[in-house]
Amino acid sequence: MKGHKYLLEAAAEVVRVCPGVRFLLIGDGLLKERLEKQAQGLGIREKVIFTGLVPREDIPSLLAIMDIVVHTSLREGLARVLPQALACGKPVISFDIDGASEVVKEGETGHLVPAEDSRRLAEAIIDLVRDKAKAKKMGEAGRKVVDPAFRVEVMVDRIAEVYEELFLKYSEV
Repeated sequence: MKGHKYLLEAAAEVVRVCPGVRFLLIGDGLLKERLEKQAQGLGIREKVIFTGLVPREDIPSLLAIMDIVVHTSLREGLARVLPQALACGKPVISFDIDGASEVVKEGETGHLVPAEDSRRLAEAIIDLVRDKAKAKKMGEAGRKVVDPAFRVEVMVDRIAEVYEELFLKYSEV
């Protein structure tokens, strides 16, 4: 469901073209061992850091050390990591699923890639690795997309408006 298989396939191509790149996978789960074996089989195990489970409060510092945030989930609404990464000024690359396009503006805040397309994912990563100025510009644009739109106060106000609209609509029935 998280699409890590596709990330590792793309990572093999990225490392071939840009050998200095490293990948940081945050989290843990039943598939970790399989993913480590996949990375080994692709010849990129030394290029991939598997952090395992980390405390939630460590996520901002891990985002801060990344140059690009890549999200390969196959089913998720608007993944929290996308606006978080943009708020940190990081360009994002995501599979074009569900709510990703709300914050990932193709060519503006990052890249949207068709789901399960490892080749296009690799191309998008290579594009931003090679063009640091473009990546920086996308990260800065991302900050403007999520702030103020994703501030807690704004989100609470929007939710209240939706509830009010629904209340008015259904109280007339």
